[in-house]
Formats: sequence, C-alpha cells, structure tokens
Amino acid sequence: MQNYELHIVEQFVLNTAKNVFLTGRAGTGKTTFLQKIVKETTKNTIVVAPTGVAAINAGGVTIHSMFQLPLTAFVPGNDDVDMSNFTNRLGLAKHMKYRANRRKLIENLELLIIDEISMVRVDLLDAIDFVLRRVRKNGSPFGGVQLLVIGDLFQLSPVVRHGIWPTLGKYYKSPFFFDSHSWTSSDSIKIELKTIYRQKDKEFINILNNVRMGIKKQEDIETLNNRFKNTNDDETLVLTTHNRKADKINKTKMENLPHRIKRFRAMISGKFNETAYPTPEVIELKKGAQVMFIRNDVDGLYFNGKLGIVDGFEDDLILVKGLDDNETIYVNKEEWKNTRYTLDKEKKTIEQETIGSFEQYPLKLAWAITVHKSQGLTFDEINVDLSDTFAPGQLYVALSRCRTLEGLKLMSKIKVENIITDNRIIEYHKEIELRNDIESVLAKAKQEYSDFLLVKAFQFANILNQFEDWKELILDGKIPEQGNVFILYKDLHNAMEELDKIAKKFQIQLRSLIMNNQDSKMVIERSVKAIEYFTDNLFLEVIKPLEEHIVKYKIRKGTRKYIKILKELKNDIWILMENLYKLKFRKKIIFTKKLKYVRSNKRISKNSKTEKNKIVKGETYKITLDLFEKGNSLEEVAKLRDLKLSTIQGHMTRWIENKTIDILRLMKKKDVKVLEKIIKANEDLTFSELLPKCPRDIGYAELRWVSAYIKMLENT
Repeated sequence: MQNYELHIVEQFVLNTAKNVFLTGRAGTGKTTFLQKIVKETTKNTIVVAPTGVAAINAGGVTIHSMFQLPLTAFVPGNDDVDMSNFTNRLGLAKHMKYRANRRKLIENLELLIIDEISMVRVDLLDAIDFVLRRVRKNGSPFGGVQLLVIGDLFQLSPVVRHGIWPTLGKYYKSPFFFDSHSWTSSDSIKIELKTIYRQKDKEFINILNNVRMGIKKQEDIETLNNRFKNTNDDETLVLTTHNRKADKINKTKMENLPHRIKRFRAMISGKFNETAYPTPEVIELKKGAQVMFIRNDVDGLYFNGKLGIVDGFEDDLILVKGLDDNETIYVNKEEWKNTRYTLDKEKKTIEQETIGSFEQYPLKLAWAITVHKSQGLTFDEINVDLSDTFAPGQLYVALSRCRTLEGLKLMSKIKVENIITDNRIIEYHKEIELRNDIESVLAKAKQEYSDFLLVKAFQFANILNQFEDWKELILDGKIPEQGNVFILYKDLHNAMEELDKIAKKFQIQLRSLIMNNQDSKMVIERSVKAIEYFTDNLFLEVIKPLEEHIVKYKIRKGTRKYIKILKELKNDIWILMENLYKLKFRKKIIFTKKLKYVRSNKRISKNSKTEKNKIVKGETYKITLDLFEKGNSLEEVAKLRDLKLSTIQGHMTRWIENKTIDILRLMKKKDVKVLEKIIKANEDLTFSELLPKCPRDIGYAELRWVSAYIKMLENT
C-alpha cells in the first residue's frame, strides 16, 4: 500500500486537524487504510457507520447509537415540521439528554471516522454537526472534531424514504453528504486513491472507470456483452440485484442436493442487534452446498469472499473444500463482537468495550448473493444478472467485484440504461483532484495543528462542565452538611471560573505571539510562565481544598457516588496539569524545569525543601530523549534540565537497551567493538574492575551503554 495518495492522506489524518474525504474506486485499499489509521493514531478516535452490518465490519458502532439520534430526518432550522417524520434543531436539542459518561466521551473525541460515507444522507451529517457543536460548546464545524469520511460515491447511495425529500429538498441541493451545511463550511481535503489492487488488466480497468463515471461507450458495452452466457449451468457465483432472486437460486440449488439438511444456530450473548447479524442466526447446510466465507482467518486459511463446497461435518467442525485450491478447511465458529466506546477516566482516552457477541460459522450459501452484499468482496469468477438494475452505481459495484474480464459472465446483456450515475456525484467528483500545492498545504496544516494543540492545552471548559455535575449532586439534597458543601462548591467554582477567564485571555495572546513571532523563544518563555501560574493556582485553589474535602467526606455513609464524582474531577484537573507540563512548541519541549507538582498514589505532594520531587514514572527519561532527538548534545540536555551529565548518560542506557537509540549515535563503532569483546571476556567482573582493562578515554557511561547494547542483541 505504498503509494503517494495514501502517504498524503495518512499525514493529514495523523498530523493535522483537517477534515478529509477519502474516496477511490473499488479495490484501492480504503478499508485497509481505515484499519491502519485506527491502529496508528494517538488521537481519541471513534469509528461509526450508517448501518449495523457496516459498523460491525468496520469495527465500530452505528451513527445513531453513538450520538443517540432519533430515526426521523433532521431539518437544519427551527421551522415547524411534521414531527412524526422530521426533527428540527429545537427538537434535537430536547432529545439530547446525554448522561455524564456520554457527554464526556463526546467532549474528549478528537477524530471521528465515518465509513461508507456514500450511504450517509445529507441531513444526518448536519445532525452530527449539531450534536458535536452543542455538547462541546464549540462553534467550529463538527465542534472542532476532525472527520475522516471514507467511501465511494459511485457505489451505494443514501436511502431517501418516500415523502421525505420534498421537505429536505427545501434545505439541501442533494441527499449526498457533501451538500450538508457542515461539510461545505469545513474546508476539507479531498483525496482519491488511484492505485487499484484488485484488477490488473488495463482494458477492464478502463471499462470499469467509464461505467463508474456514467460514460456510456458503445465499444465498452459490446466488450462486456461478449461475456454474455444465456444459462447458468455451472456453480459459478451469481450476483443479482434483489434478495428474492438470490434466495430463489440458493433454495433451488439446495433442494437439488440429495443429502439431509444440517442446521447450525448462532450463540448470541449480551447485546447484539438483530439488524447487525453478520450471517443468519440459523445456517442451513448440506454436503455439496456452495458456500462463501464471510470473514478473514487470522492464520490465512480463508478470506472474506473465498468460495468452497461443504465436504462434510465432524463433531462441531464443518469441512469446506476451497473452489480455488481444492484444499479442505476445518471450519470452527467465529466470534463477532458488538462494542461500545467508553472514556478511560484515569487516562482520558477513548477505549472500546465489548457488550455483546455473535458466534457462528463464517459461512453463507453462495450460489447467489446480492450486489449490495458483495460490496468489498473480490472473486475470480462471477455470473452477473443485472436485468433489473435499479440504482445508481449498481452495475459498477457488480462488475468491479471480478478480478478479470475473463472471469466475468453475464446472464443478461447490458444496456445503455443499466449504466446509471447521478450527475450531482459526477459534478462533485470533478473537484477531487490532488492539488499541485498539496505538500505546502500539508506542511502548513501540520504546523497549524501543532500550534492548535498548544493553545488548546490552556482550555478549561471541560473542567467547568464537571463542576455542574458536582452542583447537581449537591442540590439533590442527599449530601451531609449540604449548605457548607455548597459554599465550598461556590468557592472552588468561582476560582475555576476566574482561571478560565485568564486562560481565555492568554489563549488570545498566545495565538497572537505564534502568528507574529517566527522565533519560538518568546512563545516558549510566555508559555513557561503560564504553565507555572496555572499549575500553582489549580493545585492550591482547587486540587488541595478538593482533596481535603474528599478525605473528610469519604468516611460518611451514603457518599460513595458523591466521592466518585469528586475523584473524577480531581483526576481530570491533574491530567490537565500534567498535559501542560508535557507541552511542545514546534517540536521543542516547553517546560524543562523540575516538576513542581506531581501525583502520588497515597497523597498529593508538593515539592519543598523536605519533600523530594517525584517525576511521573518514565517521564524524566522521555524528556531527555525528546531533547536529544531535537539535536541537543548530552551536555546541553544536562544543562537544560539542570541535571548531572552522569544522570543524562544513565537515561540513554535505557533507550539503547530497548532499541530506541542506536548506540553508534553516542560512540564510535570501533570503541563499541573493543568494549563488547572486553565485557564478554570478563562477564564476572564489575564495571569498576573492567574499567582498568579499557582504553583511557572510556568511562563508566560507555561501559553501561555497551552492556545495554549486548543485552539488546541477546533479546532480539
């Protein structure tokens, strides 16, 4: 997957805040790219899709379940509408009754990936935008969340129920996502993947591209119709337009087999919506049945779309002989997980949690399947029945499932009217060209994102939102000494509000400094002072009294929920402070002094003459590494950190042992070889005993480095 477009889109998603539309013809690697981004990004990420099956396949959740949206269409205004079919902004605002956990999840979201974007109706994207802006109290498109939307507009289109469009058409040009108000105002990057991995034949690729773009060339139609075969007298998979056609073919083929039916029921646990079942709950099979795998095997025994013949049954195994290789596969049940997203309260990272599972054999009858269900699959041979083509893109999806023109057989001839493409898609697609200045746009966006992260770190709105949760608990009237507690709440809330006002003013100053100063020195100096000011006040005016209150109240009866909320609030303020200490500007670490405030598992501690500073575990090594990677010598790092050179040299020992740093960046190769021989020849000696055996310019640091280097080689 090493190609230029993929490299560019990866950089935009991982290192900028730009919204990205990733498109491309069938077989260009969009799904693989989605999976890669989810693994590599450090951003708080959620994956959604418009349908249950698409969500399960993408490893995410449905759009409606994530944002708890009503099933009615969304009108982007407050006009009076038929509330049985539509929801306006006011109605959606009333519908949004999120619990604290859901609200915090949305507040901490940084990257929203929407798969199968071609199926997302225009109003649904604006509904998402409305929710994100409102919950996050951020007027930017999508509330400041970055969007990566993936899909091919020339394939499946959004569903527009009868009677909906006359009303929606008053607000939108088309039902496609790109005409939503939120998307058109989001200054997005549009990138089309050009490299096709599925087909290699240039003639077939050109025909597919013409069909995709609605170009009706007679020579293309004639070439395709040369593949017409009036009957289906073999077992080649049939792609057809409707479920009823596929079901009829499968049923007839099954009835013609002489063997008895065996039934296999899925095991379903927890929450798993029936509409998201990846395969029937009950599978009926016979020996000799043609089946298709609907999952990739972790060991590579089969892949999604592989065809085979049922060869028998043994205990809880189904024996399937592959059509392509005649190899017998012993098939076990597979598990599909239904997940939901949660916020790790300690780390403030978005995690996935399994809430249900579906266990079934990854097989389905496959003498025939619908075009819709074939999306994403690849076949060496297919029979295509498109006599009832009824939707834009349907012909393209069907034809593009096949690797070669030779593997394609038509059960009905293609007519000009079968090539259906929506002109609105074609017009929008003309805009999707990789810009000549894309490299400079990317470089600028990277810098803007880095600067944005610095400014964003001085944002306290989420903490203030949690004060509202605290207030609600107090006003419930179940807290001992309610009046005194409310006074404490007011004092701390006022202190936090005052800090928030000062932070907002500083953000304005910081933006101005960044814009007007090419030299980073002034930005760093002002940021260091701000970090010191805010951490001092957050600790002394909020954390310390909050901790004292928690200690006092946690011994009281009936305060478990109350104390839990306060501990979460305290934890989030600590995270805010810790993030301030870790800030960078243009790749330079800002705060290189000793940390004034650190967390302890047992108690809060402040550094003083009698209390030794305890840096967060591993953080001091990371700071040293970052400074070294920015081009500083070890002596310069020691000076910047106000630490002994021997301490910094000791930090580098760890990075050599875990292969982060190449020892040759610190020592000459000939010295490494000499010390390696000495250490290995004298394994029982201490470093003090080894030192006299070494060249005169070798010290303890070099001995430790080479010793770590030897351990690294042994563990490799």
